[in-house]
Amino acid sequence: MNDMHNKLLIAIIGAVVIVALLTIMQVWGPVLPWNLYYKIVVTAIIVAVVCGFLLVARSDMVEKKKLKDENYLD
Repeated sequence: MNDMHNKLLIAIIGAVVIVALLTIMQVWGPVLPWNLYYKIVVTAIIVAVVCGFLLVARSDMVEKKKLKDENYLD
């Protein structure tokens, strides 16, 4: 795995962990106003989805380049 792959994976895991911790705190004792909580959760979901898309797109491009270099693709 390359450096960009690792950074994107860490960003996805970080977003999920932050949302999980924030949700647990919000359920047990509201620490943020609900409208701010929703904004943070939606932002974290968007970040995770974009990072996931970049991760998949990058790995697909690398795979196609590898196949092309090995003369499996024209």
